Amino acid sequence: MDSLVAANTKFCFDLFHKISRGDYHKNIFFCPLSLSAALGMVRLGARNDSAHQIDEVLHFSEISQNESKEPDPCLKKNKQEELSSNDKSALLSCYFGKLLCKLDSIKTDCTLSIANRLYGEQEFPICQEYTDGVIQFYHMTTESVDFQKHPEKSRQEINYWVESQSQGKIKELFSKDTINDTTVLVLVNAVYFKAKWEKYFDSENTVDALFSLNENEKKNVKMMTQKGRYRIGFIEEVKAQILEMRYTKGELSMFVLLPSCSEDNLKGLEELERKVTYEKIVAWSSSENMHEKTVAVSFPQFTLEDSYDLNSILQDMGVTDIFDERRADLTGISPTPNLYLSKIVHKTFMEVDENGSEAVAASGIVGMAKSMPSVVEFKVDRPFLLFISHNKTQSIVFYGRVSSP
Repeated sequence: MDSLVAANTKFCFDLFHKISRGDYHKNIFFCPLSLSAALGMVRLGARNDSAHQIDEVLHFSEISQNESKEPDPCLKKNKQEELSSNDKSALLSCYFGKLLCKLDSIKTDCTLSIANRLYGEQEFPICQEYTDGVIQFYHMTTESVDFQKHPEKSRQEINYWVESQSQGKIKELFSKDTINDTTVLVLVNAVYFKAKWEKYFDSENTVDALFSLNENEKKNVKMMTQKGRYRIGFIEEVKAQILEMRYTKGELSMFVLLPSCSEDNLKGLEELERKVTYEKIVAWSSSENMHEKTVAVSFPQFTLEDSYDLNSILQDMGVTDIFDERRADLTGISPTPNLYLSKIVHKTFMEVDENGSEAVAASGIVGMAKSMPSVVEFKVDRPFLLFISHNKTQSIVFYGRVSSP
């Protein structure tokens, strides 16, 4: 499963670079884990070139078959026997099943709702074996709707389901006219997250402060402040600081990467983004680089909401055939030969306040002076990167950039 975590993280950074496209003034926030799982679900039913393209772009081709073969309680016995083969699709499904089971176990201490559903035109029958597989391994469902005769009703049905799964925070996932009578297959992917800080901020200590958007512009924000023990570190090669802010029970943490202050803070952010890789994230957040210190934290409140139509982005990255009616091979989903994926939409919502994070994440960073004073000042008053990680598996659940809180 470790190789799956590595593959998901590599895809996270590849996707981030495509989404950002050099616009450093833009806030970005997405859930790479749920997207990888959603595309893993498509991969389960993809064949030939359609499957190979997903494997390459999402780094599934790098997943090791030599990891632990110990039985997993999330898998039925007959499925365990099937996975003794070298079938990559089955192996991938097994690893996702294990990973998503581990994430399910934390839901008693926070709300993490990954809403993934595949909506198919009712004229295209879904293979029972495929339906069984996505439910068992990916914790996802398939739904048959009448796109041809009732596209607007289908759109409203999908939007209502997403809104209910996201505690009412994600509305109108599909705007009018985005679904029509030619739509045949839609992959819905929405994520809701809410958790409390292990060390909450006292609202009485929240103050008005300036946040530098770039070298010329500033804006007023609500800055939360507190002093406490945090794991912090300094990354010499990119001149950036890193801070871990744990959520209740410590199973999930928000890590914040903050470039050192400069005349043009966006240049430091650009340099940091360019150098982030899976291997470096592991090293930067390790116990060798981060140590517990007393830190005076100043961190802004903010709300982010974003939506991505991933068709063109994934095609730019190399996943092309599944969107092409003539070339798609999704015969593992339905025996109908002309089935293809019409649309993939990903929407996120994030709200950060004194109590914690709702519907996604945000965070601040620690400024470590080399002289190591008894109290380290940490002031997040300029653009930064953040990610929320599941600590046991080191899976990045959410990743983003805050340029303007």
